[in-house]
Amino acid sequence: MKNTVILIILLLLSLNGFAQNLTEKEFVILTFESDRNKGLHKNTTYTYYWVATLEKHEKSNDYKEPRIFSLFLYDFFGSEQLESCCLGKVSYPFTLTTGTEFNFPENYSDYLSDLRKLIKKNRKKIQVIKKKWKEGYKEKVTVYATAVRGELCECEFGGDRYLTKGDQISFPKGNYEILQNYLTKEKGILLFKDFSDFDFANTNLNK
Repeated sequence: MKNTVILIILLLLSLNGFAQNLTEKEFVILTFESDRNKGLHKNTTYTYYWVATLEKHEKSNDYKEPRIFSLFLYDFFGSEQLESCCLGKVSYPFTLTTGTEFNFPENYSDYLSDLRKLIKKNRKKIQVIKKKWKEGYKEKVTVYATAVRGELCECEFGGDRYLTKGDQISFPKGNYEILQNYLTKEKGILLFKDFSDFDFANTNLNK
C-alpha cells in the first residue's frame, strides 16, 4: 500500500523487543519548516517535527486543546536512548559520551527516511508565520499537518538542550498509515491554532 510504511521483519522484531506495549492510535504529525534571509541560517531550511493528539471533552463533542510534544525522526541520538524511551524510561537524546552506542535495529535509518517522505507527501499546510527583526532580518515558518495512524514510544526528556527537562518526547515505532479524512472542520482547534509564539526548535538539524 502506497500510504503505509512497512518495516522489514527484523526491524519489527527489534523494535517490538522493547518492553513498552503500544497500541495503534490516531494523531497528527506537525512539520515546522523555517527559512531565514540572513545570518547563520541564511538560505537553509530547518525542519522540525512534533506530535499533536486530540481528545474530546467528556461531556461535549468539543475538542480539548491539543497535546503537543516532540517527535524525533532522525537518528542523531544513541540507540540506548531510543531503547530507554521505548521502555518508558527517561531519555537523553542529545547526550553523547564515549559509551554511546549506535546499535539501531537493522534498516532503522531507511525506516525514518521513508517515514519522513510519507509525511511530506501527505501533509497539509495549516499556517504561515512571517517574522521581521531589525536590519532586514526575516524568518518564514510554514506549519504543516499530516494525520496518521501508528505507534509511538513516549517518555520523559531528561536533558537540558533545546527542550525542558521533564518534557514529553517520542520516537516512531512500527507501521504508519495516512488518514485521508482526519483533519475535518470539527478539529479546527488544531487547524486554526496560532503557532506564532510556539517554540518549535527541538533539534539543531536542517535536513
